[in-house]
This record gives sequence, C-alpha cells and structure tokens, in this order.
Amino acid sequence: MRPFSLFLLGALAAPASAQTPWQAGDSIGLIRRAVSHRTRRDADTLLAAWQATARGVVRFASEVDHGSGPVERIIRADELLVEVYGEAPNRSKQTIVAWRDTSFLPNRVNYHRDHLGIVANDFGELIRLGDGEEVRDVLHPLTARGLERYQFRLGDTTVIVMGAQRLRVVAVDVRPADPAQPAAVGTLYLDADRAALVRFRFTFTPASYRDATVEGITVTLDNALLENAAWLPWRQSIVIRRGSSWLDLPIRTILRADWSIENYVLGGPHPDARFRGAPIAGLTRPTHDSAWATPLVERLDALPATDADVAAAEADAMRALGGHLLDGLPAARLAAHGVSDIVRVNRVQGVTPFLGFRLAPGGGLTLRLLAGIGSADHRMVGRVAVERAIGGVVGTLRAERMIEDIGGVPTISGALNSLRTAISGVDLGDYVRRDRVTLGIRLPIGGARAEFDIGVERSRSVATVFTGLNGRSDPNPPLGLGRATTLHGRLGQHDQSGNGWTVSAEVGSSRVRDWLRIDLAVRGTHQLGLGALQWHAMGGLGTSELPAERSFLLGGRSTLPGVAYRSIGGSRAAWADLAWLLPVALPTPRVPRTPHVRLPSAVGPFVAAGVAGGSVAAPWQATGRVEPVAGLRLDLWGPLLRLEAGVSMRTGRVGVTLDVHPDWWPVL
Repeated sequence: MRPFSLFLLGALAAPASAQTPWQAGDSIGLIRRAVSHRTRRDADTLLAAWQATARGVVRFASEVDHGSGPVERIIRADELLVEVYGEAPNRSKQTIVAWRDTSFLPNRVNYHRDHLGIVANDFGELIRLGDGEEVRDVLHPLTARGLERYQFRLGDTTVIVMGAQRLRVVAVDVRPADPAQPAAVGTLYLDADRAALVRFRFTFTPASYRDATVEGITVTLDNALLENAAWLPWRQSIVIRRGSSWLDLPIRTILRADWSIENYVLGGPHPDARFRGAPIAGLTRPTHDSAWATPLVERLDALPATDADVAAAEADAMRALGGHLLDGLPAARLAAHGVSDIVRVNRVQGVTPFLGFRLAPGGGLTLRLLAGIGSADHRMVGRVAVERAIGGVVGTLRAERMIEDIGGVPTISGALNSLRTAISGVDLGDYVRRDRVTLGIRLPIGGARAEFDIGVERSRSVATVFTGLNGRSDPNPPLGLGRATTLHGRLGQHDQSGNGWTVSAEVGSSRVRDWLRIDLAVRGTHQLGLGALQWHAMGGLGTSELPAERSFLLGGRSTLPGVAYRSIGGSRAAWADLAWLLPVALPTPRVPRTPHVRLPSAVGPFVAAGVAGGSVAAPWQATGRVEPVAGLRLDLWGPLLRLEAGVSMRTGRVGVTLDVHPDWWPVL
C-alpha cells in the first residue's frame, strides 16, 4: 500500500491544467457516480468492518510576520496513538491509547476532542470541526444536496500504472454556487473507474466559521487503495489559523494536526459495545508512558511539510471564487503593526498614542487606517492604505506621513526603546519625517515573495523635543532629503524558522541627486554536533550620491556589540555574524497549568565583523576598516529573551544587551 500511495501523492501534487468550465454537479457523470459511491460505500462485505492504527502529532504554534515572511515558534506539541474502528453504515470509533505532550512556551491550550483523532469517513454528509464550534454542518460536495449547491470543474486525468492495473485519477475543482454561504472550496481527486474519493484538499468560505477568532482552516485528506478494492484513510492534515477578533496584529496562532493511518485489518465483526459512548474515547490527558520509541522533539523534525498544501489550497480557492478573500475574522477590527503602533515614545515626538483600524468590505478589498499625535511636538502622523487581492497578487495604494528611523534594520524592540527613551532619554533611533504616496504590488514568484512599488515622497529633518525622566535629551541628526521619486523592489524567500534570503534595490531621484541602492541579506541555521550553527550576513552597495538617510549603518547592539552604536556607516557596507549555540539546562520558571513544560535555552560563542565605506554627510564614519567582535550569546526560555555580551577586538570595549528575542520584535 505505502509505495503506491507515496507515488500517487506526488503525482496529485501538480495543479490541474486542462480544465473545463464550471458546471452543476448533476450534469457531470463522474460527480453523480461519486455521490452514489459515497452513499453505498459501506455496503461492501469486505469493508463491513475494519480497524487500523492512527499516529498523529498536533502542534500549536505562533506565527509572527517579519515582512519578508512569517517566523513560526512551536508553543506546544502532542503525539497520540489511536485505535480506529469502522463498520457499515458509517459507524466509527476511536480510542486514544497513548498520549504525550511538551510545551516550549507558556500556554493554556485546551484542544477540541476531535482534533485528537482522525476523520474516519471523510466527514460524511456534513462537515464539522472543533466539535462544531469552529465549523458546523457545512454540506459535503459529494452528497445529493451538494450536487445542487456546488459547482464543479473537471481538470487533468492522471494515469498510474501499478502492476497490471491502470488507475485513472481525475482532479475536480469545487466551489459553492453562492460564495456568501457556508461551504467548502477546493479540489477533489476521484478514481475515475470506481468514482471513489482519493484525495480532498479544501478550505472554507468565511461564512462557514462559527468562531470569530478563526482566520482560516485548510484540510487535506489522502486515501490509500487497499486490496485493490477500496480507498481508506492514509494521510491527513488539518491546519487552523487563528487571530484576534478585535485587534489586527502581525501575529497569529496555528494548530497543525498531521496523521498517518496504517496497520489495516479488513473484515471481521465488531461487538456492538465498541461503538457506544463518545466517538473519540480513551485517554483524556497526556500520560507520558513508555509507548514512545523516540523523543517528541525528534518527531517534530521529521513531520511532513504542510505549508505548501495550505498555500496551494488558499490560492486555488481564491481563484475559484474570483479573488475573494477567505479571511474568517471580523471584517472591521482595530489594527496595529505592533505594540509600538498603539503607543510609542521617541525623542522627536514624545509620547505618541495611535489608533488603527482595518476594514475588509469584501471583493478582495482591505482598508487600513492609522493615526497618532505626538505629545511633545503636537504633530499628526498616520497612514491610509487600500489593498486589493486577486488570487495571490495584492495591489496597494498608500498615503502616509510618518516619523521613521532611517536605519532600515531593527536593532532593538520597539517597546524596549520606548521604555529607555521615557526613562533615560537615550533613544536608539535616527529620525526623519516622511510624507509619501506609493503604488505597489506583492506577488509570489516561484517559491519566493516579490514586492514592487513606485512613489513620491518628501523627507524632512526633525529636532529633538522630548526629555527623559532623568533630564537627558540627545540631538537628532539632520537627515531630511526633500522631495524625491523612488522605485523599489524586493525579492525574498524564507522558511518557517526565518532562514532564507532577501535582495532589494531602490532607484531614487531628487532635485539635487540621483542614486541606486542594492542590498542583500541571508540567514541560515545548521546542526553542528550537539548545537546549532547560526549565521547571518548582510551587504549593501549604493552610488556615490546616496543620501545620508539611505546609509548602511553598523555598530552596537544587533550588529557589532562592543563597537559604539551606529558609529560606522556609509554608502556601502558588509556585515556577518556566526554563532554556535548549545542547548543548556537552566531553571525553568514555573508555568501555571502547564505541567509538561520544556522552555529550552541555548548558549554559545559568536563572532561578527563589519565594514563600511563611501562617506556621506552624517555623524557616522565610513572608515573602510573591518571591525571584528567576539562574545557570548544566551537565548533564554523558548527563547523569549536574548542576553548578549561582545567585545571589540580592536579597542577592547565591551557591550552588553538584554532584550526580547528578535523573533518577537514585529509584535513589539
């Protein structure tokens, strides 16, 4: 069974190309046969009763959008062993016989019971998830009523040869006749000869979600051919993405349940008592017994990738619905790019509260508004953006007036910088006021993410007007450029851990100068012995007329600890950081209601070096001299925090920093 199933799964991964127009289900013979097959499938005496073993891993994770791509952190993982029993007509029972869990960050997660078992009969007539609290009573497309409420489109036929047998599998797109109603949207793969369901990959229309925190759900059900007679569950994946129902932030949580079903025994009656009680019985909590051969952490590394299926299902569904967004969250919400978009403190504005709003009226449109006013300079700032999504392509028109740090790459979390500025007056930003109107587009290219925009802007210097509680007030450098026209492009590809690459380019023109700036950033992680080798490198090159506000800056925290903060910079620069972090057992803070908590920490040496050339009219210096740094890095509890100490190998100066781990900075 398994070699054929693996080959089949690879063959079905390709999208359908030879498509026919959308049609009602009762006008397509294959769809009518598939509905009939599902109605009578359990009448086969061979499958009157069956049993199997299901192994699953359920992961609950956070996902933070870093602009170039999301970074995922596993919060909790559970592994389960489940005995599955089936019998005609459509009766099933599941018993959890082994269950273990581990928490990597503090949490109070309680799963719906049906997320701890498999889909035993591809949902039957009505699809329910989350014990009916996430999705309830959504009509399955392959039902008598589904023929009326869904539209179907035939795609490619894949012919698979297995011995003397030739199997034909047809891809069929499915969508609701009325996208405003609760319904499934996706692709059915049908055995053309048996009219049996081989694979069903789908998501839902927004009206399907009963929980206001559900952003989207993607389901993939793969079946395997047994005894050359019937298709039964083999692989399953359910991905549930959640956000806040009232505040739009660049963070969401993801529940991933990945299952494999094997060890089938066909035929033989089950006692009536087996199907009594709850559909999923057995253990009610993790027990951590000796049923597991390998550590749970190793199982996480070996799990199949589900993001490709999720992205493909979402893109196919949006195309099928004419570009409609599939976001199940409320259309109107408060919005912020992070805590610093709610309130921030800097030396050129003082305390600045913001109010943001997001509205998604439908048709792929999204409107974003943000407005704030500085307590010290009384200056209004904000932005208005209109987005239109068509399939995987998003176009944006944006107008804004913002106070921005010119560094480009974050060096400190926004919340910590606001706290430092308020107390000590030491602000690590160098600011300009930028009035800008841009027209942009974001789209996938292969496995990468591309962004392009063209805009007109005016940047002006701003002066320090705020003093910290200790009376300190550092001047802000004059950096305003005036009016300019810019064309910007960025292309990048990153995995769930944030590893990958980004290359960007900007062409600009003002009354007094024209410039070109190109920069590249790469990041990677590799296992080396007991630890992880982490490396990060950036390089940039600008023309001689590059404005000071477009400078490449190095020195201090996050780049060269031990070198004075942003003391070197210019129109070209290069920087690299290499660390070897080893897991270390440190006392874990007590986490209430999280009994099996594993908050991992890591410690190890790092080396970094940077150089900048091409002088610009600014406080930093283009020395053209490589500045090497060595030190020790400690990632704490999850990691939630990063403690770093570095020493300049030229001057002996020491720099020590403590901050939230950079993976969480976009939220702060």
